[in-house]
Amino acid sequence: MNQKALLAVFSIALFSAALTSEVKAVSENNCLACHSRLMKKFSAPARLFAKDVHAGEGLICSDCHGGNPAQTTWHGRKNPAQGFFGKPDPVEIPAFCNLCHGNAEYMKKFNPTLPVDQLVKYRTSRHGILLLEKGDTKAANCVSCHGVHDMRKVNDPAGSVYAVNLPLTCARCHSDSSYMATYGIPTNQYRDFASSVHGVALLERGDLGAPACNDCHGNHGAIPPQVENISQVCGLCHANNAKLYRESFHASIFETLGSPGCETCHGNHRIVHPEESFLGPGEKSVCVSCHQDSPPDSGFAVGLSMKSILDSLAGSCDSVTALVDKAERIGMETSELRLLLRDVRQSLIESRTMIHSFTTLEVRKTAAPGIGLALEIRAGAVQLLAEHLKRRWWLGGLSLVLLALILGLYLKIREIETE
Repeated sequence: MNQKALLAVFSIALFSAALTSEVKAVSENNCLACHSRLMKKFSAPARLFAKDVHAGEGLICSDCHGGNPAQTTWHGRKNPAQGFFGKPDPVEIPAFCNLCHGNAEYMKKFNPTLPVDQLVKYRTSRHGILLLEKGDTKAANCVSCHGVHDMRKVNDPAGSVYAVNLPLTCARCHSDSSYMATYGIPTNQYRDFASSVHGVALLERGDLGAPACNDCHGNHGAIPPQVENISQVCGLCHANNAKLYRESFHASIFETLGSPGCETCHGNHRIVHPEESFLGPGEKSVCVSCHQDSPPDSGFAVGLSMKSILDSLAGSCDSVTALVDKAERIGMETSELRLLLRDVRQSLIESRTMIHSFTTLEVRKTAAPGIGLALEIRAGAVQLLAEHLKRRWWLGGLSLVLLALILGLYLKIREIETE
């Protein structure tokens, strides 16, 4: 075979290999192959889609946008006769996503546990009402929160709706004062939440048990909690507190006054860690927001009484903890006292919860076992410290005896050596 013939055969082989490769690419997703070679603006969807949850499930561009991904020309792929649907308008997006996410049979193929009522809920949300009923395209739709071509699962730490990331996702709109100007609502929610007991736990410590925005406001059906619903919302996590509050006389009074339950005392986004200083007098008191700062006011008197009980239990807990720590530092066995201390702390937690009954008797009844255990621990710790002191005296006495024997032995040896 001459050189020209060999070159021709080699060229045909290369062309056949390239054609085979191109046919394979076309059969998979020619949209992606084309868009990945375009300018940066138009190649973004192709680059982002590689890590999208839909791509991970084996879906391609045409599963959402229609068209024919096997076509090799731009016009062929986007032929309206083949069902091509390009970039949807904001008002169209919820129904666009619902084509799959509202189809129970279809979704079973991927994750049977996923709800298929997102659009129904979204229609009831503040966002959905603004977008779908009033045509306000500034209102959040599906892609505002989930992203477009880089959607992630809710438990993916890189996702925009992952619990730790969600507050910032909401803040993209709700912290933008110019964007939110027409709605007449504050834009300090994220700042307040970040400094709250919930925000510190979630954003700084990464505690996924702490609530994010959606835990209180809802997900697809997100609304501002109404006054009468706030204790129900808080009760999703704080069940005992909510039960005590709903059974207390304060619940009916707050309802009559139109006060928003838990929020009246604890605030909303900037909830701080509760402490005894919330009761009675002082700068941190929440009782004085409704009651007069003087004992003749029966409500103030109840708060002051409950504070006294909690202060007594908390003070006892701190003091006996210090005694047990001291006993342990000097080498005494304190494991049994440690177990009792755990019960005292539990009693303190339960007593603090019981203040939501707004009844001094119930708080005193709950705190009594803890106060009794604190006295028992104190006696045990004092006994250990006394035992340690006794041992030191015995050790000191034995040391003196031993020193006397050594001295006597030394003198005896000297006496023998001088003879």
